[in-house]
Amino acid sequence: MIAKHLTTHNHLKTLLMTDQFPTKKLLAQLLFIFLISGGFSTYSFSQSAGTLDNTFGVGGKVITPNGTGNSVAIQSDGKILLGGSNLVRYNSDGTLDNTFGIGGKVITAYGAGNSIAIQSDGKILLGGSILARYNSDGTLDNTFGIGGMVFPGDAPGYYNNVRNSVVIQSDGKILLGGYGQHNTNDNSYFIILRYNTDGTLDNTFDTNGVVTGGLGRGNSMSILSDGKILLGGSYYEPWSNTGFTIERYNTNGTLDTTFGIGGKVTTLISPYGKSYSMDIQSDGKIVLGGYSRSSGSSENDFTLARYNSNGSLDNTFGIGGIITTPVGDGTQGSDNSVVIQSDGKIILAGTSKDGSNQNHLTLVGYNSDGTLDTNFGIGGKTITPIGISFKSFGKSLGIDSNGKILLGGYGYALNDSTISMVLVRYNSNVSVGIGSFKEIDNKIYPNPFNSSTTIQFSTPVYKAELKIYNTYGQLIKQIENISGQEIQLSRNNLPSGVYFFKLMENNKIIVADKLIISDE
Repeated sequence: MIAKHLTTHNHLKTLLMTDQFPTKKLLAQLLFIFLISGGFSTYSFSQSAGTLDNTFGVGGKVITPNGTGNSVAIQSDGKILLGGSNLVRYNSDGTLDNTFGIGGKVITAYGAGNSIAIQSDGKILLGGSILARYNSDGTLDNTFGIGGMVFPGDAPGYYNNVRNSVVIQSDGKILLGGYGQHNTNDNSYFIILRYNTDGTLDNTFDTNGVVTGGLGRGNSMSILSDGKILLGGSYYEPWSNTGFTIERYNTNGTLDTTFGIGGKVTTLISPYGKSYSMDIQSDGKIVLGGYSRSSGSSENDFTLARYNSNGSLDNTFGIGGIITTPVGDGTQGSDNSVVIQSDGKIILAGTSKDGSNQNHLTLVGYNSDGTLDTNFGIGGKTITPIGISFKSFGKSLGIDSNGKILLGGYGYALNDSTISMVLVRYNSNVSVGIGSFKEIDNKIYPNPFNSSTTIQFSTPVYKAELKIYNTYGQLIKQIENISGQEIQLSRNNLPSGVYFFKLMENNKIIVADKLIISDE
């Protein structure tokens, strides 16, 4: 059987280098898929969605003493970062990666990090009280800020500034979003800072690199395919209403007045509601995740709101664009995280309580229309006790290249005050590999090329990843966080020859094609 596949491999390569096959582009795609799948077709026969992945850690769980886990990020090589009071890196099986920091850990000396972003060169940004950049081995990057760190300080006229989200633009500039309290009235307002790649403030962004927005606490940020910026979070009307809120900014930091009312959307949720997380669907719709409380109730429900790309509530989703889901015997109302799977289904995570007032990591799965996904967990819900007499709190979600779900957070035993980082991996029913391949049109010019080329896409992509392989199927280059309709590639000392690339968005291969480098 192996010999048969090798023969097929060589035959495909021979056809590609000749004119024997009528559509070379199609053959390039077939050969590329053949190479990246190891010469065999790849299909997903996953275990039940929402169940613990027993191949990860111990029974699907990893506990790392002494630290809080606020943010999860997954590297292109499958390694997992969990950041908070420490920055920890795990191998894909849940073991600590001893090539990172000291025994897999880096200690953050200046307060907790709330958000992780990974640059295309593999360097790691951790944003929170400070903004730190690490090399891929966990050492601080001395080319950034002062010794690898930037100390943002409070925006002019504000105090108690909190930074909850860091994202990277396609040009490498860094956005740090959150909120601060105004000196004159103590109310909280959205704040975004933009930094150049060396850690200096970008003075082309609104006023000296700092944008101050409307009432609210910014908790989650996204960059759209056209470069516009979304900051979502919780709305606070002094001594009155609360709810979900989003602001959209142009690339220069000014409010985008084509969004909502004057660039802002506010959804009041009575008597109490907060949003902590945001994700963007492939059709441009915006999903905010958080929690809310019904009138007369002391317990909080998991809550989603979905908006059209213009900021209006999507009335095809739930009731008037909003969905509330009771979980357990009461939901711990904080730190909810939302992600959208490649099949369009939605996962919302956080914490729920049982009848003995114990806190557990909790996931809820929804179909794309907002109904509960009854194929996920038990009736759409998964509640995960970490241990006996152990309180745990879910903070951040991620989805790896195999479609599996990672939930990071922290917890502690009731008889021990030591706080530990918690990381759990769940199975999903999302297919990956060849089954997820679909093509969008693309154009490469010039091709063959000598020093550089441009790949154009027929439709914009968002947070896509490009991987380039040689004819032996070896990965030789990768670029992350691609947004827009084109990307420029430089040769970077690669030898002449034929190469193959795949472009992935939401864990789907959306383009597969070949590149030819020539010395002429």
